[in-house]
Amino acid sequence: MKQSLLLVLLLPLSCFAQTGRNMMQMNQQSRQDFNRMTSQRNQDFQNRQMLRPRAGLGGGPMTAEQLTQAQAKQQQLEQAAIEKLAQLARQQQQRREQHPAANPQQAALQQKKDEKQLNILTVKNYREVFLPGQVVNALQAQQLPARAQQNLRNLNESLTDKSWWKKQEGAGLTANLTAYSDTLSSLTTSLLGFDLASPPAMPAPFSLTGLTAQLATHTFDQNAATQLVRDAALSDKLVAGEQLAKAVNNFRSLSTAAVQSPPTNPKKLKEDVQASLRTVNKEMERYYARISAAHALTDAQKALLKSTSDYLAKNRK
Repeated sequence: MKQSLLLVLLLPLSCFAQTGRNMMQMNQQSRQDFNRMTSQRNQDFQNRQMLRPRAGLGGGPMTAEQLTQAQAKQQQLEQAAIEKLAQLARQQQQRREQHPAANPQQAALQQKKDEKQLNILTVKNYREVFLPGQVVNALQAQQLPARAQQNLRNLNESLTDKSWWKKQEGAGLTANLTAYSDTLSSLTTSLLGFDLASPPAMPAPFSLTGLTAQLATHTFDQNAATQLVRDAALSDKLVAGEQLAKAVNNFRSLSTAAVQSPPTNPKKLKEDVQASLRTVNKEMERYYARISAAHALTDAQKALLKSTSDYLAKNRK
């Protein structure tokens, strides 16, 4: 310890000046890197969205207003699909009442025929309405919404601002660090869709075996199909966001430690916090690169489209 102190005292003042300039340049570079990352990520996401089926909703990230409009339109389409199915069921019921079967055998045959018609329409509705909506929602959930992006920018600007750190004292510093840590954890949890401290297990490999067997008997479990889409989307996020979750957890641990044991060296805490934040930013950038290359969701979409298309093609009236 004494030797370390002696070495420090022997350093020329120019070294301290250079160190100060390096820290300022590092903070400025961190902000520039973050802004560049955000801009590049939005462009990459827009390019990727334009290459994927969007159910007629257009390509690229939607604004909050556009997203609200798209969700309202999707709800209208889904409600119309549900009503169409209910209308067919009513028509079948009326026909059975007006023209009752001559015997139980004919009644059973008519019931089977009606159920097949309902299943065909259910599959058609899912393929044309529900599946596209689910995929669009999953794609939109792969990036932070505009407000969360702004919160992340604000957080970066504060923690890399020399003047911000000068204003922090004692309990005020740890309280602000806790607030920023909570914000970072909350927006990352929302982005990835799982608890950062205890991620869920990787879903089972995608398989259409169950649905294919159902379709062969003219039945279709829409909830099961929906779960396949959700599992595929989660698989993509678990792979793409693993290191991001760890980086955010490390940032939270640093903040928690500062609260539990008030720092005796604010400068060291500042350096540790900024280094941890740079790691979070790098992992956020890597997440977007990985999610852009992920394919579990689109593979699931293609498989479901093919399976339902094949079924409908075999059962045209």
